[in-house]
Amino acid sequence: MVYTEDEIFERLKKILKICMPEADIASVTRDTVINRDLGIDSMNFIMIMAKVEGAFDITVPDELWSRLSTAQDVIDIVKKLTDEKAEAGA
Repeated sequence: MVYTEDEIFERLKKILKICMPEADIASVTRDTVINRDLGIDSMNFIMIMAKVEGAFDITVPDELWSRLSTAQDVIDIVKKLTDEKAEAGA
């Protein structure tokens, strides 16, 4: 399935809200540094990314994890992987 960046961003915010109910999700922007700005530790980040992978039926390669910092970084990799998956299935 092909997703827009806005659809990915909205789903990411829902996942963040589920994983971090005390976080101010309304303040999350594409430039939000997930760990620093939301006070998420590395274990919670892994949990969030596992939920992102499940929500979009993708697997983020290990070598890309270190590049994920901002919400936009997550959006970009999800967009890339879901687009690739859609092209492969077409």
